[in-house]
Amino acid sequence: EATKKAHSKTNRSKPPVSLHGQLLWRDFNNLMAHSANAQYPGSWGRMKDNPYCRNVTWSSNAKLLNAWKEGKTGYPWVDACMSQLQKEGWIHHLGRHAVACFLTRGDLWQSWEEGADHFEGQLLDADYALNNFNWMWLSCSGFFYQYFRCYSPVTFQKKNDPHGHF
Repeated sequence: EATKKAHSKTNRSKPPVSLHGQLLWRDFNNLMAHSANAQYPGSWGRMKDNPYCRNVTWSSNAKLLNAWKEGKTGYPWVDACMSQLQKEGWIHHLGRHAVACFLTRGDLWQSWEEGADHFEGQLLDADYALNNFNWMWLSCSGFFYQYFRCYSPVTFQKKNDPHGHF
């Protein structure tokens, strides 16, 4: 009804960013999770036996992982996002992308599985299929292996929050 009332020259979003596109994306993620788990039960949330995930030899450093979880990395943007997650159980999607890149291929080189597990336990809007898909995607472990966008913990913040208000 609201779209009919909107001015005819109003720009309407289209998939994948529209609501319709996001619902299709959610369904796609659910189908991928179902497919992985049908082939190898429980594989969607891990690298081992996951038919859609590359096995990357990640580092395992509890000190770095805990600093990330606690929002004590020394990078204000990452730390603010992780503090928000602790306090509110939510982070904007660009913040989620930034902290995922930082934890995995961007700086700390820690497994996406650790990040996915942490998000699953902290996010109020946690979704098993979407969470694991996004962690595989952002770590370049699955789907888009040549994904070149990696959020810098410094320049992204300077561009989008130059005065550090967040």
